[in-house]
Amino acid sequence: MKIGIYCTVSQKEFRIALATLSFAALSNYVSEIAILITDAKPDCPRKFTEKITVYSQYFGAGYEIAIDHGGYDQIAARNYLIEKMYATGCDWILMHDADDLYDLEYYQFISEECINADAVTCSCFSLRFGPEVCVPLHKNIKIQNLILYEPHTRIWKKKLDLRYEKSNNIENFYANHSRHCGVSFPEHTRIYYTDRIYHFHLHALLSKRHSNKISAYSTYKCVIPSRVSSFLEENYKFFYL
Repeated sequence: MKIGIYCTVSQKEFRIALATLSFAALSNYVSEIAILITDAKPDCPRKFTEKITVYSQYFGAGYEIAIDHGGYDQIAARNYLIEKMYATGCDWILMHDADDLYDLEYYQFISEECINADAVTCSCFSLRFGPEVCVPLHKNIKIQNLILYEPHTRIWKKKLDLRYEKSNNIENFYANHSRHCGVSFPEHTRIYYTDRIYHFHLHALLSKRHSNKISAYSTYKCVIPSRVSSFLEENYKFFYL
């Protein structure tokens, strides 16, 4: 089964997005990748590689600013790009942030072992300098006898035809109502859960916000997949600026 990946990104983070998504493109199970630069002038789609297409549209800028005042409309941006993905021949749709990295075995796992599922949930492991894997123990969840750390449901079957929507009561906490937006899965969605180590977050390596918080996470003893380690070594320039 074919996997399509989409990523909304600012101009500032485009280079790291191109790096992490070029890594994803190495998988034979990934057929389409769409990147949307959300704070650039509208432009014609650009075919960077056989698999990667880059779009440019202006959806505002700034998570701290209300959309009506020019802030970033994350809901509109994601739904714009997801429409592009739904028009492709993909079977699965994966939301990918610029600073995400998935072991390539994840795509094979989705395509070959999750055929009967509608969506898949896995842990999200943070990487900090070392490199070292770490997790927030207060965000672990036990489900179906599995322990998942900061779990995300980022991939689902295209046939679900989902769209992003505002989170409940978000306006009580943020001026920008598109923050922390998500999708709502139908009642009988078949979600598969896995505790395998596939999804890594590069936030701390890039010295982004929450890096101090991640420095306090608990070390998770495991072997970093060799291809992920190779990516980190080959792209060290992003992490030592």
